Amino acid sequence: MKFEEAIDYLKSMIPLKKEEFNKLSAHLKYRAFTIAKVSSEDLINKVKQIYTKNLEEGKTKAESLQEVHKILPNLTANHLSTHYNNNVMIAYNAGRIRHFKDSKAVQYLMYNAILDGHTTNLCRKLHGTVKPKDDPFWDKFYPPNHHNCRSVVYPVHKSQLGKKISYIEADEETGELRRKEIKIKPSKLNPKTILKDKILSQEFQFRGNPEKAIYEIPDSLIDKSIKYGIIEDLIKTAKNYFCKIKLSTEDECEKNIRKIFVKSKESFEDFIQEVLSSNFKPKGRLKPIGWLPRDLRDLIEEKGFNPKTPLIIISDKRIIHSIRDVKAIRGSSLNIKELKNLPDILENPEAILLDKVHQNIIYVSLSIEEPKKNKIIVEINYKLKKLKKLMKQEPEFKDILEIYKELENIDSVNLVKTLGKVEKRQIIKHINAKEYEILKGKIH
Repeated sequence: MKFEEAIDYLKSMIPLKKEEFNKLSAHLKYRAFTIAKVSSEDLINKVKQIYTKNLEEGKTKAESLQEVHKILPNLTANHLSTHYNNNVMIAYNAGRIRHFKDSKAVQYLMYNAILDGHTTNLCRKLHGTVKPKDDPFWDKFYPPNHHNCRSVVYPVHKSQLGKKISYIEADEETGELRRKEIKIKPSKLNPKTILKDKILSQEFQFRGNPEKAIYEIPDSLIDKSIKYGIIEDLIKTAKNYFCKIKLSTEDECEKNIRKIFVKSKESFEDFIQEVLSSNFKPKGRLKPIGWLPRDLRDLIEEKGFNPKTPLIIISDKRIIHSIRDVKAIRGSSLNIKELKNLPDILENPEAILLDKVHQNIIYVSLSIEEPKKNKIIVEINYKLKKLKKLMKQEPEFKDILEIYKELENIDSVNLVKTLGKVEKRQIIKHINAKEYEILKGKIH
């Protein structure tokens, strides 16, 4: 990985006052550049410019801190040193993960800590951990994980599994260097065991992921980047997962997506009519049916989910399953009018719930048969065979691709798992048992 990628990322970091920085989600903090005890945003920006210029010129950390001390004489040497270490390592690791994610030659990542008397218990525990590069483990523990963290990740090709590599470890007391070996193999380390350990949990100070900061940029940060003339730097380092990066906002992107759904409403109604015909045989056809808006995605991510796409789809097989005779006899299937109205139900539900047991999202809406409720269960990141091939069969996906290019690269999607009618009391029962959590709206 060229160090230029780290410099590019540092350039794109957005100066913010500490109070604004604290309001950001954990992963978006990696997009921001702030200094505790400094209230001037312009001074914060000057420090960032010093770091960037000196890295480009190959100057040392000491030279950078000497310049910074002249404009911030009241901050201690330790304070400035920690600040420099944190931000340079954030830029370095963010540049690396962007490189690894794009590389087909990288299938796994390996956590690598510098082992000496300054190594935290947390980084010692994580050292040598090998997991697939898309494993949820990296959503939590991609370095840096604490102040002055020096850990990085190494790329691993699947052909390296089972082989040994050597590393240097310094004795904590004497400082004597020892060469050790470690076998590269997928780790079974469970993040829950780390979070349950009091000492490790206390050392785990940075709980975000620089990769997520690469894939989303809220409007507030775009405005700041325009103010400081770094919008092009921001775009250069960003790969917005949910919308093409351009100077238009994500709101405009989602507005355009909604237009497509409105335009395709008649097509969806025809699709339902065809599926419900007596001679219809399910072929696995897919239809776009909904979109996870930005605010809902933020709520989902706070609960530990990371949707690979905001798109929600439905298949003809799921519709057939939802109206099978058993459900119809029980009065638990949606009627034809409600089925045709599914896109509107997802757009304007009564409430959206998180099923914490099965890790699904549940849309609840009013039903014609009150007090029953229409209940639509959406499975996040459902792996679907021949996904790309199936999407090519429907014109709506082509329209969505014009706005949402990343659809070409996904291997899983948010799929309507099941749908039907349930008694209101059943939903309330799950909520009271804390199996369901209300994300948006209210059960009336």
